[in-house]
Amino acid sequence: MRVITYNIQYGKGRDDHYDIDRTIQALPEADIICLQEIEAYWGRSGNINQVEHIAKHLGFFTIFGATVDVHKRLLSSDRSARYVRRQFGNAIFSRWPILATRTFLLPKLNPSNAHSIQRGITEATIETAIGPLRVYTSHFSHLCDEERSIHAAFALDVHRRAIIEGPVMNGDHPDKTWLEEPPPDVPTNALLMGDLNFTPSSPVYSMLAGGTSHMYGRLHLPDAFVDTWVAAGNAADEGHTAYRDWHAKTGKRIDYVFASPALAPQVKSAEVLSDVDASDHQPLIVTFDI
Repeated sequence: MRVITYNIQYGKGRDDHYDIDRTIQALPEADIICLQEIEAYWGRSGNINQVEHIAKHLGFFTIFGATVDVHKRLLSSDRSARYVRRQFGNAIFSRWPILATRTFLLPKLNPSNAHSIQRGITEATIETAIGPLRVYTSHFSHLCDEERSIHAAFALDVHRRAIIEGPVMNGDHPDKTWLEEPPPDVPTNALLMGDLNFTPSSPVYSMLAGGTSHMYGRLHLPDAFVDTWVAAGNAADEGHTAYRDWHAKTGKRIDYVFASPALAPQVKSAEVLSDVDASDHQPLIVTFDI
C-alpha cells in the first residue's frame, strides 16, 4: 500500500505559474493521497474546483475538508453571475471507498500583524489493503511553535477520542429511518499525514512521536504515533520536503506520514520526490507491506 502526502500550494509551482494539471502529473501511482493547500473557485488558480478536477482525473473516491469557506459571486464571460463557495483546505483521495468522514477545525490565533488562516484536520475511515484505517490529513500553523503545539494536542485528542466516541452514528432510535445502514466501526489504527510545519528537533514533534529515553531512544506510545520516515530506516534530520536551496535539495523536513505504532513493522520504505517542481513542497511517499 502506497500513501502520499503533498502540500500542492494550490497548483502554484516554483516558476510561480498555476497549473493543477502539472500537480496531477507530479503524483505517482498510489492508493491514498492526502493534499494540503487545495482550493475551489479562487481567481488565482482559475476559478475551478481543484478537488473535483483531480478526483475526476484519478477516478478515486475523495473528500474535501474545507477550512476556509466563503460566499463568492462568479461572473461568466457573458457577465451573467452564479454563486459558488470559495474554499481552501485539505483533501483525501482513496482508491478504496471512504466509509465515513469528519472534519474538525483547529483553534486559531488572531495576530494583528500576521496572515492567519483557519486550519483543520480531516478524518477518513477507509477499508485498506492492510486493514481498516483512520486516515487524517492536516496542515498545522506556519506562524509559531506555540500555535503548532495547540494543533498537535488537538490532533492527538481527536485520535484518542475516536475509539471512545465510536462511529458517527450509533445506538438504537425509535425512528428507524436513522438506522438505514449502520456506519463502519472505528478502526484502532490511524495515519496522520500532512504539512505539519515543524522539524524533528521541535518539541511539537515529540508530542506526536513520543519523547526520547537515553536507554531506548524514541518512545512509541500506544495512543500516539511513529514517524514512518524514521521507521523506514532513514535519519530523522534527512528527507527535507521544503527546500531553501533547490539545487542542493536542502531545507527543512516539515511534511510527515505518522502511523500508529502497531503499523510501524509494516513500513517498507519512505521517499521524498526531490525533483518535482509543481509546488514549494516535495511529495512524500510511504509504502507499507500488505
